Amino acid sequence: MVFRFKERPDSRKSTSNPPSFELKYSAAGATDDAFVRAYALAGSPSLVNTGDGTLYRQDLQVEWQGREIAYVSIPYGPRKKENGQFRLSFDTTGGTLNIKLAKSHVATYPAAGAPNHGGAIGVHGDQVDGADIVIPALKLTGHFTHPAGIITIPQIKHLARCTGTVNSDTFLTFSGGEILFLGCSGSEGTDVPTEIGYQFACSENLQNQVIGGITVAQKDGWDVAWIQFKDDVDGGKPIKPPAFIHIERVYTRIAMATALGFGG
Repeated sequence: MVFRFKERPDSRKSTSNPPSFELKYSAAGATDDAFVRAYALAGSPSLVNTGDGTLYRQDLQVEWQGREIAYVSIPYGPRKKENGQFRLSFDTTGGTLNIKLAKSHVATYPAAGAPNHGGAIGVHGDQVDGADIVIPALKLTGHFTHPAGIITIPQIKHLARCTGTVNSDTFLTFSGGEILFLGCSGSEGTDVPTEIGYQFACSENLQNQVIGGITVAQKDGWDVAWIQFKDDVDGGKPIKPPAFIHIERVYTRIAMATALGFGG
């Protein structure tokens, strides 16, 4: 028998106080309860827009009418207060950054006749090699266990589109510009909660920082700073002092708490 899943004539019952909505389906041609539930979850919306606002799927009820016929009822209501379980893990082991300018120049030996490169590191000819240093770095992973049926394929696609974006406003107490969403991973099932790990990297915003004698008024955490050096001479010897520090925005900004549904 061919499997059929159709909305019933008595479907779409609604109330206003309290707001509720109900979709009713008939499933014919299957005897496996798990199959019917899985098909109903995939084939019904997780939320509906009504005159009383957006209502969310609350449950999925299956009543068997015979060997291959089942009635499926899906009630909708306001979003539940409880959104599953949450825990936060963190990693502060630091990161590596190649810097072209030192915080300060300590000494040159011998000092007599040595050129002043303005803190540039590893100058030879037209090149400034810089040096790799360890810098503060914070990675956060938010582990959510969502009730079954909350996370849908469209929501998973939405999360994928949010990957590689930076917060435009406060998120997890961090100021706009400091949180980079690295993406998430999880698992979904028809009769089990959805487990998702949301991963973030944190970089502090800087204000009025002096780098190589140049004052940087503002650099948001995930903006990119690069240094333009100039050719000059000092005591008749060629040098490569810093001329400009450029700040570039490379990540799209989003209202992250709104986009992900937590962290505001």
